[in-house]
Amino acid sequence: MDKLIDINGCYVSQHGCDSAFYSVYMFYANGLFTIATTGNLTPELILCFEQGGKSNICMYPLWGTYRVEGEYIKTQTIRPEGNGCVIFRDYKILPDKKIVNISDYVEPQYTNLGYMGNYPSFTTSACEKAAGFYSLKSKRDSTDCYLLKKKWFIGK
Repeated sequence: MDKLIDINGCYVSQHGCDSAFYSVYMFYANGLFTIATTGNLTPELILCFEQGGKSNICMYPLWGTYRVEGEYIKTQTIRPEGNGCVIFRDYKILPDKKIVNISDYVEPQYTNLGYMGNYPSFTTSACEKAAGFYSLKSKRDSTDCYLLKKKWFIGK
């Protein structure tokens, strides 16, 4: 994976053409993926991905998995709040190791979006820009992923 993209840090991307909605995300060599989405991009958010933290966004980022298919990275994350839902995001790997979010959607028949009504659900987007990369001195440990403690996730 590290030959295709840089996994020693986190990516930050802005959603949509006119949005002030940001995603900060990180890939792990073991197939885990974590993402936090916010309207307020702060230095503390980047620190969450470096060392964890005590704020809600640090304590409860979305976790999931990814797989690489050619020049695409396909992710699935679980949003546990309310009735829960699965969010799917697809990224295209660019030749310079940058990545761009090309689709972002939820499975509507299986979820109650609730307060996610303003979530930028799209199946394709022409307005996404390549994500900026932030190299990190250290990386939040993937064992922080609560899914690893779920029997159904690890197949025991």
